[in-house]
Amino acid sequence: AFASGPISTWRCVIKPRMVIREWTDTAAPAVRGLKFGEDVEVVGEPVQNWLNVKDGGFALISHEKLGKLLEKLDPEITIKVFLDRANDVSTEVKVLRKSTAAELKQKLAESDPTGNTKPEDFYLSLPAAQVEQVKAVADSTELGDEHAELDVVVRSGGADGGERATVDWEAVRDESAKKILAAIGRPYKVLDLEPGAKSADVRRAYHRLSLLHHPDKGGDSDVFKAVGDAYKALSQAKDESGGWRDLEGQAVGPWHGHTRMVKGVNVIRFDHFSCPPWESRRLYSGAFQEGGVRCWELSKGEPGKVQPPPRLLGEIHSGGFLNDVALLSPFGLLTAQSAGLKPQPGESLRTWNLNITPFRIRKDASKAIADGSDGAPNGITDEKRSVGGDGGSWDKKRSVSHAVTDQDEDGEGEGAMVEYEPPAHAQEDLLQSTMIYQHYRGVRSVSLWPRPEHRGTVPQFAATISKDFLALWKINMHGLGLETPSIWKIPDPSGNLDPCILKHETAEHLWSSQNNGIVKCWDINATGSQPLSTCHSQANGSTTGMELWPAAGVMVYSHSSGFGFLDMRGNRVIRNQFTKSKVGGLSTVNFQSPTLFAGIGKDLMQYDTRMFSDGMDSKPKAVGSWTLRAEITAVHSTETNKSHVLVAVGCENGQVAAFDTT
Repeated sequence: AFASGPISTWRCVIKPRMVIREWTDTAAPAVRGLKFGEDVEVVGEPVQNWLNVKDGGFALISHEKLGKLLEKLDPEITIKVFLDRANDVSTEVKVLRKSTAAELKQKLAESDPTGNTKPEDFYLSLPAAQVEQVKAVADSTELGDEHAELDVVVRSGGADGGERATVDWEAVRDESAKKILAAIGRPYKVLDLEPGAKSADVRRAYHRLSLLHHPDKGGDSDVFKAVGDAYKALSQAKDESGGWRDLEGQAVGPWHGHTRMVKGVNVIRFDHFSCPPWESRRLYSGAFQEGGVRCWELSKGEPGKVQPPPRLLGEIHSGGFLNDVALLSPFGLLTAQSAGLKPQPGESLRTWNLNITPFRIRKDASKAIADGSDGAPNGITDEKRSVGGDGGSWDKKRSVSHAVTDQDEDGEGEGAMVEYEPPAHAQEDLLQSTMIYQHYRGVRSVSLWPRPEHRGTVPQFAATISKDFLALWKINMHGLGLETPSIWKIPDPSGNLDPCILKHETAEHLWSSQNNGIVKCWDINATGSQPLSTCHSQANGSTTGMELWPAAGVMVYSHSSGFGFLDMRGNRVIRNQFTKSKVGGLSTVNFQSPTLFAGIGKDLMQYDTRMFSDGMDSKPKAVGSWTLRAEITAVHSTETNKSHVLVAVGCENGQVAAFDTT
């Protein structure tokens, strides 16, 4: 329906950001984010409240719940040019938005009645508080609303014999330093480049910023170091023989990431914000009864300089029994926990600013993790091969940094830790976290929208569920916490039963499950406190996993006796598939991927779910399997930049494993 037409400019008017999608559906995959105040060019006229973005994708103009998202800008801007600001001598010139300063200078020169003025005779500058500190505007600068007023400054030797315009380099350096310090850990952002920039652009940006921030020229040493670190990270990443390397072609573990607890590892998450080739592959894991979240580095670093993975980066204690973890941004973490017999308001949901409360290695590190009897990880096997990869040689000398203690095959040998003790810094961390006041009883599950799938997806909303409330929150503009109060809530969403899983289908629709097999669909635009639909999934007991394919209108859920498929549009069960062992978790890479991972007993199964074309009685096709030494209790998967599918699992005995399934 979108025909070619004139180019127009629109501005994002919602905080903190909105999303440009692959097609005209709020459930479509995100192409990129659009920050508040950022402009975007579109082709043609709006069609059914959608715009065709020039650079690719589609943008929604307004939202029923959130209001206006985009505002059309006037194609022309009026610029007031001061020829002599002291005597208030000025002229107004109309130019097309995004015209260059060189084009404006040409118009001004042509307007001189004497015909003696040439564009090269003068500069344009932004208004300055002092005449000697003029901020010059480069000829290639695209003009916008920030250039509503400009001054003419005549070059030396010009018609008026004026001074050459100078740049306030101190102000430029200070502004650049603020941006660099705020972007540490994101090399492309530090160098003010787009992800995937060419090597030549990386070198140019590095040399330019190095000159600007060199300590010998008045720069800050910390900023100068950050520029150098960013350049090193990006230049090394171009060659996989040095720098960080992803899990592609590798297998890590299983290793004892947690103590042997009753519920085992119930939280496992890949960090989609930080991953190679320019950063690192990190994994978060947590166990219910421990209450702590641990961060692991899985990237293979430069041989001889970095220990082979996994490397424990540290731990944060949530202050309760851990139920779920969500990554809001590279430095924003959300934890959901059950706070005990007498919970206090705010204890069930906490946000963490990792700039203030980073992951830290516990001082009693020798108690943190136990590994195999030989100090090496227990291997993952399948019917055809041993998935050993090239994760590096395993050396018992690593036991100091990995906090390894010897144990037998069952994981409980001499020195093995079977009771968890919070780290010494736990109380300090809790005081620095932010308590979210809504739920009294434990928050069981968290869902983010848009669904985090890769670094280009920036979540805007978080949904949480407990016995008390089902609530929707807006993530703050920095991605470090939630805006309070919640923007939508429903009391008693599970009829005083225990809720299990919460998932977004679209920005407006949520699905929840509870421990009697009932699944419910919620519409955040509907009035009242009743669900949009209710269906009995025929699950036995609590739901252990849930994944959705919104475009197909199909849900898959797992429970103690197997897993089943639900028609979300027809609100009916399509088929149930029963298993001999409990299904501990499910995972799909994204809403479009037909690949489904299921932890069934000690086996991790990979299924191709494109089976309903053969009839509703068709079963998903098993295309891969891996066997571990303990029952699987958590599963998560992600996709690399090279389209390799990575999967991580947590086990009942506290072990964790991660590997490339491709």
